Amino acid sequence: MFLLLAEQIPIEFQSTSTKITCIYSEPVVATPLTGPWSVGVSAMAASCFTHPIDLIKVHLQTSQTRTGALQATRRIVHEMGIFGLYNGLSAALLRQGTYTMTRFAVYDIAKDYLRHADGSHLTGGEIALATLLSGAAGGIVGNPAEILNVRMQNDQSLPPYMRRNYKSAAHGLVAMIRDEGVRSLAIGLAPSLVRATLATASQFVSYDTFKEWLLNAGYPDSVAVHFTASFAAGLVATTVCSPADVIKSRTMAALRSQQSSAAGVHIRPPSLWHTCSSIYRSEGLRAFFKGWV
Repeated sequence: MFLLLAEQIPIEFQSTSTKITCIYSEPVVATPLTGPWSVGVSAMAASCFTHPIDLIKVHLQTSQTRTGALQATRRIVHEMGIFGLYNGLSAALLRQGTYTMTRFAVYDIAKDYLRHADGSHLTGGEIALATLLSGAAGGIVGNPAEILNVRMQNDQSLPPYMRRNYKSAAHGLVAMIRDEGVRSLAIGLAPSLVRATLATASQFVSYDTFKEWLLNAGYPDSVAVHFTASFAAGLVATTVCSPADVIKSRTMAALRSQQSSAAGVHIRPPSLWHTCSSIYRSEGLRAFFKGWV
């Protein structure tokens, strides 16, 4: 849940000269403080603090045993040291730089395209369309980095002969294309798209809804209101996206590079349906919400 709070869109930006409302306002000319790239940089900075939580989440999602977050953290620190919690940080930064920036840029472009000539506000359906398009675009562009992120984070939980040992995001990207072909960049794309679309739509809509409820209840438009709305939106988005997130992590982590298996074992990639049915049969419905906290 806390990871989606770090990705939560800043619906309003207050400065001394202007107030920008991302969903319902007219398009604003990008400045060094409002361009999509600045949102991506902010998300990358947030990843430096939330990465250990993301790593533990991936370990919980890919584990087929019932393991608690504290137990997983102790095991990682015991085996790898405190810096083991930052495995795959370069891939996480690449993911935020591609996924988040694309998501916000496409959202702004879609709003501009759907803007009414008479200056009236966008309808709920038009806002939903813009969020769905931005989520899908972010999922496609950010998928290679997402694969690297999951693989690098999950690597230490694998037997030595199955580890990929990516040294960085750049090294992992080259190794993926070399060993598995260009098509490997689309591994897990379907659940990744579902997750990205659900996350974007649920965040945007639920944030604005919760903020409106608070303002209508008489609370002043303050940092506390925005934080509360963001927290509630993160809770909604995490719950909605959790099944797709678990399936995505399992799909991406299950695939093995042929050259990484020194034992000569060839493991065929499981289909999406096989992954879903296997999780349900062996671990039950609750497994789709692993790493929710």
